Amino acid sequence: MWHGIKSFVKGLRNLPFRFHIKGVGTMNGKSLANLHPCVAHRGFSGKAPENTMAAFHLAISQAHVGWIELDVHLSRDEVPVVIHDSTLKRTTNSEGRVIDHTAEELGKLDAGSWFHSSFSSEGVPTLDEVLNATTGKCLLNVELKGDDSDHDLLAKRAVEVIRSHRLEDKIIVTSFRTDILRAVRRYSPSLRLGLIIDERPEHLVQTLISLDATYLSIGFRHIDETLLEQTSEASIDVMAWTVNSIGDLRRLATRSEPFQLCTNYPDRWLSVMKEENPSHE
Repeated sequence: MWHGIKSFVKGLRNLPFRFHIKGVGTMNGKSLANLHPCVAHRGFSGKAPENTMAAFHLAISQAHVGWIELDVHLSRDEVPVVIHDSTLKRTTNSEGRVIDHTAEELGKLDAGSWFHSSFSSEGVPTLDEVLNATTGKCLLNVELKGDDSDHDLLAKRAVEVIRSHRLEDKIIVTSFRTDILRAVRRYSPSLRLGLIIDERPEHLVQTLISLDATYLSIGFRHIDETLLEQTSEASIDVMAWTVNSIGDLRRLATRSEPFQLCTNYPDRWLSVMKEENPSHE
């Protein structure tokens, strides 16, 4: 029976995230998977170096992972590259700023040995490379960082890459920075936008509406009935980040309101879904 549940979840990969399901008390694992889709944070970053092709390939190999979240900066030659920090020291064998290196130079760095020596061949990938690998296999939440780069230029170059793959109707572009989201909208009338935040300002939903954003990426500790009711009424989808402990995953997975669960450990998400449906093991 659980094989059937996993097959169902795999079928969710190509569906937009917009679910409205009530009554969690009688749900089985299949319905919980539907209600709280799994988002692999920076790929399967619990078992491979974050934001590398290894982490992305591992994520898309899991039937239950329908979404991947990743981070984008601009290289010196204006290529969108996938890396979280604006500097290289934490996740590569180099130092300095991302924006001071070309995409080719970044791709030749060792972006994996910090995690484990077996990943020494992993470089910093371009957004184009990630889209080539994931299209048709997983949906993407693309966070634009913009710590050092011109925000308008970052938005423009990211939209160009996404459009070249004809994925404007399949990708959600998110950012902490409202000016980046506004720039994305200027370059694309159709891309879904999402605001990232780790607080609960009073007029959060109104801010999202003013940005033409239909997606909220919020620190999981801010998830509660009031927030989910307000976002549902405004037709705004929600992703809770970053949920890594079994206890937090379990607590959030049993809520009756629909929202995504973003985690470094998609295997833990799957474990919780099985746990909530023990009769179907």
